Amino acid sequence: MEIDYKKYNLAKEPVPLFNKDGHEIYWVGAATTTTLRNNIYLIKDGIECIIVDCGSRGDFENTVSRIKQIAPIEYVTKIFANHQDPDVTSGIIDWLNLNPDIEVITSPFINIFIEHYTGKDGYKYFNTEINPKLTLSSGAVLEFISSPFMHSPGAVTIYDHKAKVLFSGDIWAAIAIEWDLVMQGKFQDHIEFMDFFHKEYMSSNRATRNFLAKLKDKPLDAIFPQHGSIITGKENIQSALRYIRDLKCGVDFMPEVSDEELKFIEEIYK
Repeated sequence: MEIDYKKYNLAKEPVPLFNKDGHEIYWVGAATTTTLRNNIYLIKDGIECIIVDCGSRGDFENTVSRIKQIAPIEYVTKIFANHQDPDVTSGIIDWLNLNPDIEVITSPFINIFIEHYTGKDGYKYFNTEINPKLTLSSGAVLEFISSPFMHSPGAVTIYDHKAKVLFSGDIWAAIAIEWDLVMQGKFQDHIEFMDFFHKEYMSSNRATRNFLAKLKDKPLDAIFPQHGSIITGKENIQSALRYIRDLKCGVDFMPEVSDEELKFIEEIYK
């Protein structure tokens, strides 16, 4: 997948990422100077627009401005949430205030927390466990693939069958001051920007490998993470998959604790 993003003003403009047969994908923000900047994506299919990970409340106005350059704002009918953290989801408050009819797409576990953002229990909700696929008007299919404990227990990703891209949430996220929308050079050059986040936030190698197994029959032309650079190119994507396969993280670094060390439980209350 070739993405010519350098001709766009990322501070103001959306960037087209894919366009085929009435099915379009855009990057719509955010180009902030913080190391934990958000990638907010828009799927446009006919007259329906779906925001993927709407970002924080601070991202809202700029995101609206970019989307208006693509389609009327009333075309936004759905918002997908990979997980509940405020940096990638709290903006849902403003979107539902703008249009209470917007449908929230997420897993049941994540929806429990989103209810606390909105203060509402009556918004429209699309349950990704009950409905693991969504077919759009163009015939494009979005498949919701759970990614538990990466890093939230209820996290869920999107595989777009038509575009052959994975909206991966925090998986393959990178944290760095210097930033390119699309990864430049070799994947190995970016590992240092991924290591801190992944080793601290992902739960275990067992979780990463279980997620990867779900991608077996899903060819990838690009990976769209919530933070850092979009990953394209066969070699870089293969390296990215290997990185997650071999990742040691979270509880992998915790020492084993023997029953002997915990025998105080039985002794202390004698």
